[in-house]
Amino acid sequence: MSVTSGEQLVEKYLAAYKAYDLAAMDACTDPEFTFSDPAFPSLNCKYEPRSSWSIGYPNFVSVAKQAKGMFSMFVNNREKNKMELEYKDIKKGINDLTYTATYTVRYIFTGRPVTNVIQSTFTISPTSNLLLSQVDAFPFYTWAKQALGLPGLLLGWTGYLQSQVQHNAGQSLDKYMKKAETTSS
Repeated sequence: MSVTSGEQLVEKYLAAYKAYDLAAMDACTDPEFTFSDPAFPSLNCKYEPRSSWSIGYPNFVSVAKQAKGMFSMFVNNREKNKMELEYKDIKKGINDLTYTATYTVRYIFTGRPVTNVIQSTFTISPTSNLLLSQVDAFPFYTWAKQALGLPGLLLGWTGYLQSQVQHNAGQSLDKYMKKAETTSS
């Protein structure tokens, strides 16, 4: 894959996210696409029983379904949460299959405004030439202070609060995906 086409793929994916176009995002991702960030660290291909997961994702749900469900949840709640997204600095990473980008998401969480600046690393599949993984990094403590107010300020630096956020995020995704499944059936 050439640098230009890799950069174009990441650009297309982020432009689709900014436009809230889930179908266009999906067209950029490999069937085995994985996603990870501080709130959703386990959207991966491991097929483990729910009881062994600390954050409560549904049993036997493929990574693509989890990641797509998470993005669908964000996009479909964008009006309620007043979500806005900007991206910049798409660059080649350590090799021709790795790219980085910075994107900023502004939204309302628990009634509080949040501006989350995210450093994202994308890996492209050498076989499909589509996005195979997205790993997002952001300072959890900064996010927690904005999103959770005083509890975030006091406890945002602790692993306990982060694991609670992960648990709640997993439950929200589980609930959203179950509702979407029943609605589409």
